[in-house]
Amino acid sequence: MERDRIEGSIRRLESTRHFEEPDRVPILIEVGAPFYAKVLGYTLNDYYRNVEICKYVQVEGSKWAFRTLEDDRTGVIGDDDAGPDIGAVAEGIAFGCSISLPDDDNPWLSPWVIPSIRSVDDIEALEVPDPRGCARRLRAHYVKAFGRDILVEEATNIHPPCSAAGSLMGPERLYTYLFKHPDAMHSLFGKLLETFYAIKDFNDERKVVATNGIGLCDDHAGYLPEDMYRRFVLPYNKRIYERYGARWRSLHMDSRTDHIAKILVEDYGIMDMDLGAAADIAKIKEAFDGKVIFNGNVDSKILVAGSTEQIEMSTEHCIKSAARGGGYIFDCGGETYAGIDPTRLIYMVRYAKKMGKYPTG
Repeated sequence: MERDRIEGSIRRLESTRHFEEPDRVPILIEVGAPFYAKVLGYTLNDYYRNVEICKYVQVEGSKWAFRTLEDDRTGVIGDDDAGPDIGAVAEGIAFGCSISLPDDDNPWLSPWVIPSIRSVDDIEALEVPDPRGCARRLRAHYVKAFGRDILVEEATNIHPPCSAAGSLMGPERLYTYLFKHPDAMHSLFGKLLETFYAIKDFNDERKVVATNGIGLCDDHAGYLPEDMYRRFVLPYNKRIYERYGARWRSLHMDSRTDHIAKILVEDYGIMDMDLGAAADIAKIKEAFDGKVIFNGNVDSKILVAGSTEQIEMSTEHCIKSAARGGGYIFDCGGETYAGIDPTRLIYMVRYAKKMGKYPTG
């Protein structure tokens, strides 16, 4: 039975990735480890401060998803695939920022970077870090977070310039400075691009590989209007894709993307995309149809406290808007984090299986 299920999922996913219509719309829920932690009875303090719990949650959580969600995932991760998770603090580690961690008093606090860029002078003073120093700071972070010295050979990768800047200076200052200090921001983005290159090449050297496929996560960029996106994001991200994306190119954005869909297809040449809930999925389908595989768009808020009717309506909207002709994989808009009700998530998967049969409406 399990083997038949896996083989069916493989056929379903391969079919839709070739822009064909399988028996039903594939379902592949991107589940975040913090969600697994809560399902398994742990807090974020447990997960981000105890390396054994951290690894256990990743492994057992993937088993929970495979056995309980029964979406189209084709397996689970093993012990060798699990590692220490730092959360979304890579830029803080790379540039030596202070990092706030969960503790006994704040057990559900996600790790976050305390912004270090507070002025144009700070931008001018910022230096591209030596990747060897980034690796040493990652090792020091493990000691602080987990209380253990974990040997690392590589540095932690950072986000592309716009989102990396959002981490280092905070979103409010990021968007304000883009309007008030454009020259300074181009200087900052140039330094962040150099840092991205330096770390990526350093890690490739350690692994004795040459990266020829890359996926970017760039949530902050989607909040910019198209003209600002073309000025401050396109020149930098395009260079990353051209340098590291000879074989494949993917993109994750939790923010709106339909207003820049043409750029994503024509300028970046992305091949697959993780779509956030803010995007107009019908417009995305029109731009991506037959060119880009994409998943997502369900608003995760309805899985926290939404009604059955809301879950059904959202599921139907995504499938009816995007599934025609293949190329779409049903998923939440962004990862499924702690706070989402497992019973609502399970119901959504079951409902998507029922109403997602081809031909879709």
